[in-house]
Amino acid sequence: MPARNCLPGITPTARLLDHAGRWTITIGGAGVIAAVLGIFVFVFGEAYPLFQPAALTETTEIPLTDLSGIVGTGSGPYLEIVYAIHDRGISFYRVSDGARIQDAVPEGLGDARITAADASVVGGYVGLGTSDGRVLGVQINFDVSFTADARSVTPRLVAVDEHSIVAEDGIELLSYRNDGEGRSVAFAVGESGMLTFSTGARRRSLVGSGRFRAHAYDLANDLDRAATSVATDGRRYLVVGKQDGRVVTWKMDGRNQPTVDQTLRHPTDGSAVTALRFLFGDATLTIGRASGNLQTWMPIRGPGPSSPFSFEPVRTITAEGDGYTKIAISGRDKQFATSGRGGGFSLHHGTSGQTFLSHVDSLVPDAIAYSPKANAFIAVAGGSLRLFDLDNPHPEITLETLFGEVLYEGYEEPEHVWQSSGGSDEFEPKLGLIPLIFGTAKGTVYAMLFALPLAVLAAIYTSEFLRPEIRNYVKPTVELMASLPSVILGFLAGLWLAPLLEEGVVGALLLFPFIPAIVVSASWIWRRLPRSIITRLSEQAEIYYLIPITLFAGWCAFALGPLVENTMMGGSFRDWLLAGGTRYDQRNCIVVGFAMGFAVVPIIYTICEDALSSVPGHLRAGSLALGATPWQTATRVVLPTASPGIFSATMIGFGRAVGETMIVLMATGNTPILDWSVFNGMRTMSANIAVEIPEAPHEGTLYRVLFLTGLLLSMVTFVLNTVAEVVRQRLRDRYSRI
Repeated sequence: MPARNCLPGITPTARLLDHAGRWTITIGGAGVIAAVLGIFVFVFGEAYPLFQPAALTETTEIPLTDLSGIVGTGSGPYLEIVYAIHDRGISFYRVSDGARIQDAVPEGLGDARITAADASVVGGYVGLGTSDGRVLGVQINFDVSFTADARSVTPRLVAVDEHSIVAEDGIELLSYRNDGEGRSVAFAVGESGMLTFSTGARRRSLVGSGRFRAHAYDLANDLDRAATSVATDGRRYLVVGKQDGRVVTWKMDGRNQPTVDQTLRHPTDGSAVTALRFLFGDATLTIGRASGNLQTWMPIRGPGPSSPFSFEPVRTITAEGDGYTKIAISGRDKQFATSGRGGGFSLHHGTSGQTFLSHVDSLVPDAIAYSPKANAFIAVAGGSLRLFDLDNPHPEITLETLFGEVLYEGYEEPEHVWQSSGGSDEFEPKLGLIPLIFGTAKGTVYAMLFALPLAVLAAIYTSEFLRPEIRNYVKPTVELMASLPSVILGFLAGLWLAPLLEEGVVGALLLFPFIPAIVVSASWIWRRLPRSIITRLSEQAEIYYLIPITLFAGWCAFALGPLVENTMMGGSFRDWLLAGGTRYDQRNCIVVGFAMGFAVVPIIYTICEDALSSVPGHLRAGSLALGATPWQTATRVVLPTASPGIFSATMIGFGRAVGETMIVLMATGNTPILDWSVFNGMRTMSANIAVEIPEAPHEGTLYRVLFLTGLLLSMVTFVLNTVAEVVRQRLRDRYSRI
């Protein structure tokens, strides 16, 4: 045989076009593969920073000369100015050159010394405990001004309130909260062990801010051992840690005397409680002990609906260390830092329970604090202030918080939750992916339950039993359904079909037994008709009779629906369902099954019909010649031979259902729940991306989690398609020998 390039009639132009076509197709295919890989690399690159470890880099060290008795520290929101709280006031330093730019003395300090300090994480409010038993509430502001060629930041100290709570006694331990609306709370322990709580408010008037009035309460009678640490959330709880390892909580009740609410004990550790602090949001209590045990506790409601809340241990973050003396919290999330007697400090996260890093240092910090944006950390130790850059943009993300059950604040038990936003800054995003994965699987399963039998059986009938002249109209019509935009299907399903089904849901459910039963009964009657009648009818006339019979079955189902609802369900299907513990949502999986079925059926039907029609005719002829019926030929010869194509059609339809966005977005409640009930909705991964990505801050945690969701979705599709191709090839090799 002559070589291809030497075949007669092949001109140089044709040969050139052949080479050009071959290279064009090769380059195009390689370009498609490169584009897909590029998309995968980009999506992976956007999701990867979620799992990068935290990084802490020391950038500035400022000597604190002539300062003594340092009890607190902090920074401005722009990280241009840092400050140290000492016994004579507050000193401010410029970060760029370490210069001391201002010494501020709180109004009313007089000859007293500052012996304790505690800062509210919001608003710049700081409580200063003094040696004469007062708590001075101040607000540290940073005023920005602009000149012709420069921008300057100037610190300013504003007195906001004063609590006189421990007479003739210096304050040793202090917890202070100010809500920014004129109300503040101070909870202090004096040097003599006196425990006092004070709450006050500034009543505003039409002519001014009004006078601040405070009321103090002595709580020392409620303790039998010395207090070693105190904390308050400013609204509900006062908490005291004791030398014997117990933690006592009081409940605040307006201006009434606080009452003892609960005593918390560690089951095995009775060492002294040396550090207490509520995390951002004031719902999670962090307890540090002299033994190095660090736990978080949360108020959790009891088993009954009217049961009170009580503090319960949630996580043991670490059980090693030299004893904790200080806890600093972030004003952005559930991060917090601890320092102990052994020196250095560690950074943790309350919800995930992880410890990001530990900074080892022989110097014991006098004060630690996060910057207002939690992008820096300040520690005062050894007579110098050290500023660290903190790179930890996604502290709440771990494999456990993404794929495991997590006990969040306000919940009674660990759950899989997706809730990306809330109504306040104190809200903690809950980014569990399991509800989205479950919703994707749920929507796909119900869509395939509706679409797969209908499409495959329709393909078998049109390929093996329907007359060619009718098939020539049926197949193009079904294929035309594939061109319907999914947004139109979702729109019709959500606004037309869902209300219609809500009114006649019982009738819709009766369709499933009624149509098969009546069609099978009609077929049985057809087979019992005298042969003389059947021979007078045209070939395959049964299809024309089945159409009105099917419509009649549907009419019967909807006509009997109200009767069944009234006699068996007390007149209301929704109330009957709710009594059984299931709620009926208007946009549910029944609606999704119908709507997504219209999108998936044409794909599965077309590929199945092509696979069945491609079975060689001699196989059918041989089977019929051996005495097999058309049905036996279709089920035992044609169907196994076409099974690779049918399997491919099923997997392609499955992938189409997994990736569907607009139908599930518009036809379901889009609620991320874990419930297989067909009467409620779900939220799928693709619909979640469509809903959340417009509002996700660029390169924020939600933004990257959405890219991780897209990566998971593409990986699932890739694995399914790979498995489908392997199975298809094996089936093809098996039945190609027939």
